[in-house]
Amino acid sequence: MSGAPVSSTDDGLRIVALETIFAGMHVSADQSRKIDDSWPEKPKPGSLVFPDALANAGVYRIIGAAQNEAERCASEDAFTRKTSSTRLVRFRLFRWPGEGEAGLLAIVQYSFLGVNPATSCPSIGLLAHLVRNAEKWDARDEYLLETTHHDSLQRIDVLDFAGDGAHELLIESKYGGAGMAASSLQVFDLRRGRFEELLNVDSRLQYWGESSYTQALDMERTRQSHGQQFCFTKSTTFEQGDEAQTPRVTNPCYGIGEGVDFTAAADRNKRLAPAQ
Repeated sequence: MSGAPVSSTDDGLRIVALETIFAGMHVSADQSRKIDDSWPEKPKPGSLVFPDALANAGVYRIIGAAQNEAERCASEDAFTRKTSSTRLVRFRLFRWPGEGEAGLLAIVQYSFLGVNPATSCPSIGLLAHLVRNAEKWDARDEYLLETTHHDSLQRIDVLDFAGDGAHELLIESKYGGAGMAASSLQVFDLRRGRFEELLNVDSRLQYWGESSYTQALDMERTRQSHGQQFCFTKSTTFEQGDEAQTPRVTNPCYGIGEGVDFTAAADRNKRLAPAQ
């Protein structure tokens, strides 16, 4: 089935996927560990909540030296300069649409054990396209999500926006900055065997003292446009420094390409180049 998830009990294929992404490293299941990076841990009524889409996922321990610039940053303690070679990894695995059993889509979230990295790279969110050639698997394409103040993924789905099959990946990924916390909602077209970004907007935004809103995808309205627009229901509780007595609800739609910055994505993906 196109875009179908791989069963969480298919541990053999899951290990193969991790061994492909983290080539040459030691991979093992850490069955005693659970990770839930939902924020805040104890939300107050009406507060903005960032759920962890992988809170119930199994944890894998992957040991090996940092393999690229992104990992070098995430594996180094910002205060002591101590480095870690142990990753705590959670992920979701799907069949890549249109590739049957020869293609896999992995959405991977991980941090390094025992270090406190810089806020520019506390953890890593990675998208990977894995392809089987005979009995060997290779990573054909990878995409690095924004790492600044990143620590979790809020949503992971393979969806059908245009009514022609489940060919689009939707990811919500937490990021932030000074006085700001947000989650980006990104949509990728997978039909050409790579991550072609179609949309990048904030699904949650909290800018202390300035603005706060959430916007949720409206699948029915989006499908009515045959995937040419992405429509949302937006709820704003704080705008231009003024708190609303009741949330202001609007229904924006965004065209293909809204918020997408190909130059920034290309620069970020350079950090995945193998370490020299």
